[in-house]
Amino acid sequence: MASPRETPRTFTGECEHTLDTQRRVAIPTRWRSKEGGDVFFMLPGRHGALQLIPEEVFADLLEKARKTSFADPSASLALARLGAMAQECRCDKQGRIPVPSRLLEYAKLDDSVVMVGALTTIQIWSPERWKEFRMADDAVLDEIQRIGEKSSGSLADLLRDKL
Repeated sequence: MASPRETPRTFTGECEHTLDTQRRVAIPTRWRSKEGGDVFFMLPGRHGALQLIPEEVFADLLEKARKTSFADPSASLALARLGAMAQECRCDKQGRIPVPSRLLEYAKLDDSVVMVGALTTIQIWSPERWKEFRMADDAVLDEIQRIGEKSSGSLADLLRDKL
């Protein structure tokens, strides 16, 4: 694995893309580094989406995993499950990454996908499933207000309370 970036990227917005005949999808240019050679780790995500984790964010997870004893039976099983499901994806010169068939099946992806910026990661959804879970435009303002009104707790805790 190449050395992680100093400053993690931010992923915002959404866009529809098509899977090519080799089951590859192109990462939008604005989400790729100018230097090229982007590496992501793809995992099954919540609600039937795929989670695409950039190398620099995945490095944080690996650091925590390295502090876990492989002799701990439940931790060992959790690490094995995570390792078995994780797929390292390196962007080619056009910014495309392959989507393994088992993850295509998991997310019920056919020829088109919606790529969603999830601030620290990218999510890949089927268009139909994303329509189910996409937040109404005015609800976004409600979420921003909730976050702004609560000064304590992590963002994850605030969002978890809502879901």
